[in-house]
Amino acid sequence: MRKSNFKLFAIFCGLALILIPLVGVVSCAKKKPPVPVVEKTTKDEEMRKAEEARKRAEEEERLKAEDEARAKAKEEAKRKAEEARLKAEEEAKKKAEVEEKEAEEVAKAAEGAKAEEEAKAGKEKTSHEVVKGESLWKIAKHEDVYKNPFMWPIIYKENHDKIKDPDLIYPKQVFSIPRDFSSGDKDKAVRHAKTRGEWSLHDGPEKYWEDGYKKTK
Repeated sequence: MRKSNFKLFAIFCGLALILIPLVGVVSCAKKKPPVPVVEKTTKDEEMRKAEEARKRAEEEERLKAEDEARAKAKEEAKRKAEEARLKAEEEAKKKAEVEEKEAEEVAKAAEGAKAEEEAKAGKEKTSHEVVKGESLWKIAKHEDVYKNPFMWPIIYKENHDKIKDPDLIYPKQVFSIPRDFSSGDKDKAVRHAKTRGEWSLHDGPEKYWEDGYKKTK
């Protein structure tokens, strides 16, 4: 009896020794093994590095965009400056052309006026030889003299040493035709010719149209 019980006990102990390890193995198989500390640290480092890389890439992208923006702004400023320079040169060129054209027109006008003056001077007489039938009135009326018959007193005043009576002149007489008289002298001469007013035609105080006039020598 005792031997039988002892055998059962021994068998029970043996089974227990066999089952306990098996239960432990099954339990360990069901549980997730803990993450090793070294592996967890490695993953954190990788994540940190990845984040730093992302931030670095973003910073590089931002700097690149700023550089491109600055380069574009610089290029735009350069383009505008070039356009302004070309525009200024074009305006200066046009202004110079206008000034040159105006100068040419002024010079041309001056040349024309000079030519006209020379032509006029060439046509204007400085002396005149009396022909039959002429009078101081007719001489002053000539195109190459004064074109104004009322200016005959100018001729008489200049040639009073050759003319005894302004109403009597003779063929072959040569009279000087003044050109340097003043506008005042011209007005006085015309007024006298129209009214026979008081205007001395000579150096003396007498007036040739008054009785007793004697020509001064």
